[in-house]
Amino acid sequence: MEGQNWKRKEYETWDEAFRGLAPVVRQQSVRVAAYTQALFVQAVKLRFGSNTAAGKERMKGQYADLMYKCGLYHQLGKALVPPEYQILQNDFTEEESAVYKKYTTDGRVLVAGLQEKAARAKNKRKGEFTELPTKNIPWLMLRECCEQHMERWDGSGFPAGRLGSDTSVVAQIVGIAKELDRISSETRSENPFEIAYETLTAGAGTAWSTELVEVLKSAKESCYAVYNKYVAYTRALPKTIPLVERREDRVMGLKYRPMVSDGEGTVLMYEANPWFGGVADRPGETETASELRELFKRTNLSVELAWYFLYEAADTVLRINNCNLCLEGVLLEMLPEFYLSGTQLQNFNKLFEDQPIEKEQLLLTVPEEIIRTCSKTNLEIIERYLRNGICLVLDDYRPDDDLPPERVIQLGFTKVRLASELYRKNEGVIAISELRRKGLTVLGKNADTPEIISWLVNHGALCFSGTMTGIPVNDDELILDSLAREQE
Repeated sequence: MEGQNWKRKEYETWDEAFRGLAPVVRQQSVRVAAYTQALFVQAVKLRFGSNTAAGKERMKGQYADLMYKCGLYHQLGKALVPPEYQILQNDFTEEESAVYKKYTTDGRVLVAGLQEKAARAKNKRKGEFTELPTKNIPWLMLRECCEQHMERWDGSGFPAGRLGSDTSVVAQIVGIAKELDRISSETRSENPFEIAYETLTAGAGTAWSTELVEVLKSAKESCYAVYNKYVAYTRALPKTIPLVERREDRVMGLKYRPMVSDGEGTVLMYEANPWFGGVADRPGETETASELRELFKRTNLSVELAWYFLYEAADTVLRINNCNLCLEGVLLEMLPEFYLSGTQLQNFNKLFEDQPIEKEQLLLTVPEEIIRTCSKTNLEIIERYLRNGICLVLDDYRPDDDLPPERVIQLGFTKVRLASELYRKNEGVIAISELRRKGLTVLGKNADTPEIISWLVNHGALCFSGTMTGIPVNDDELILDSLAREQE
């Protein structure tokens, strides 16, 4: 056991016992106290718990300040064990977990002892922990909150596994307040409070009574004010203000597919693919950019659409940065005709001013066919992009005498995505080996079978995407999935 110099104390005052808690436990208790009071005030308005005699005695507005103390002292029993046992750890043994959970019953007795300090002086000298009975409602409320706040409506809690209304109504309020604080302070997210709120409301009828969840719903605004007051103590991440408005009724956007770097599914970056809605007579269906390519060519919409997707992808990259995710960026599937327009370098410069991300974090595909068939002027524009740090990836590349790796390097490319028709062929093995030997980074796509994934990994592809690497998701799901992976 750590902390061999720690000695169990006999506390003389509430403040002394509170100071016996680890700092992080004290901080949590202050937050829980604020949530508890906000919830209690609303619970009284809704007459929560007033259908029983015990509830009527406790659910009175005059006890709002007392309920703050109930939240503040609800885990006072932890002061009776060393600091290393005051916070539940995943690696606790069964015995250590039992020591931890005992803080609830110990807390009730400690609170009772502080309330009846003079009357129990004899027992205190013997080091015994017994509780003198009382009919004092405020005293009972404090004791109940200490002992029962970890009980759950479905009987899954501790220490006694109380079921339903066997748990004191005031302890139920402290319990949901504590869980609201735990989730919102421990969840690494852009919206920790919303995640906590949705988790708790989803527990109606199981962890919490439906009536208590209605109290939480009614008190959401006041609880959110508590969260904002103590947001510095949470794992809240910066909220990104996007430059592209993602309305539910919009007719186009991006879907993101994971690009993995090994057979274990380690996600290195995401591939962004445009989608388009508004399909006639097929509500809810979407089409891809390749399916609408001829339409865009006829209507000269490619450049405007490309910039919409560029800004949306840049917004997502900024969210990745603000969330400190271990991702290298986003590979955007660009509309091919974008490269057949005049130079857009000035617009690129404005993009990186408007959304301050590193240029190498936003990668753009350039189909090989464009390089082979475009005019000299357009090719010079592409070279200019590359010289100015725009990260272009040569897509569907097939090395041959007309476009050898040397020419690709001369143009300024550093990354290529090999044509999938070369996969699992000897010429593909030779191509990847030659590309890597010349310093080019090789990416992959159409990783649709375990065999293709194994082939790409074994021959040095940096990362690749396909039906086997994950389903397409929106940017919110991308962030949530990435945060969940890093918290595993």
